[in-house]
Amino acid sequence: MAQPLSSYLHAHFPSSFRRATTHPFLIAAASGTLSKKTLSQWLAQDRLYAQSYIRFIGLLLAKVVLPPRNPSMSSPRVPSTEERIFHALTEALVNIRRELRFFEDTAAAYGLDVTAVPDQEEGEEGGKEGWKVFGPGFITKAYIDLFMAAGSSGTTLLEGLTVLWATEWCYLSAWRFAKSHLKEKDASEDSDGGALRKEFIPNWSSVEFEEFVVLIRDVMDELAGKLKGAEEIERERGKCLGWWRQVLWLEERFWPDVKD
Repeated sequence: MAQPLSSYLHAHFPSSFRRATTHPFLIAAASGTLSKKTLSQWLAQDRLYAQSYIRFIGLLLAKVVLPPRNPSMSSPRVPSTEERIFHALTEALVNIRRELRFFEDTAAAYGLDVTAVPDQEEGEEGGKEGWKVFGPGFITKAYIDLFMAAGSSGTTLLEGLTVLWATEWCYLSAWRFAKSHLKEKDASEDSDGGALRKEFIPNWSSVEFEEFVVLIRDVMDELAGKLKGAEEIERERGKCLGWWRQVLWLEERFWPDVKD
């Protein structure tokens, strides 16, 4: 029996995965030393990422072809792979709607600005102070482009699910890493007022989020398991591996640099 696609992918580029999910930003988040400015700038970019995620999920839903139900079949029946994928993707939309509301509510409660303009990034053109307008930074724009490419008509549903699982798995792993570094101290004394240690880290490392990531992993593996023939399996896994590598590269760079 072939190795599950998720296991196959995770076995590749372990150093990149480690760098993407153990960034110094996460340790600073757990220690309560991130300033409101730094957190606001990152949240603003993560919120833009989340908004592009909605379109990405829509593109993936358009690729799902639900099989007709045979009326002669007795109920209950086992859902088809396509039905399970449809369910997982609709769950993704429900989750991101809740997430965007969570962003807004938490930012308001802790005095954070989810429209904060990021500091100039490497690769961006220079300009006078105040020249930049709010929008996706260099890496955020690259992530948005990745989503659009992975959801395009030239890619398979399996490739799109690979990108979805890869981003969610990295995100969960990163915030679990942050959770493992939480300090026992009064969060109200944190530089961000406690937003990360009281709200964001518990939310992004929760059992509920883990269950969603597992759901995406399972339908991805199930769809990959339907591939037939050694040549097709090798070809499709190679494509998915390329997406996995791109996600890891972007995930590592999506975290802002922090001072020691």
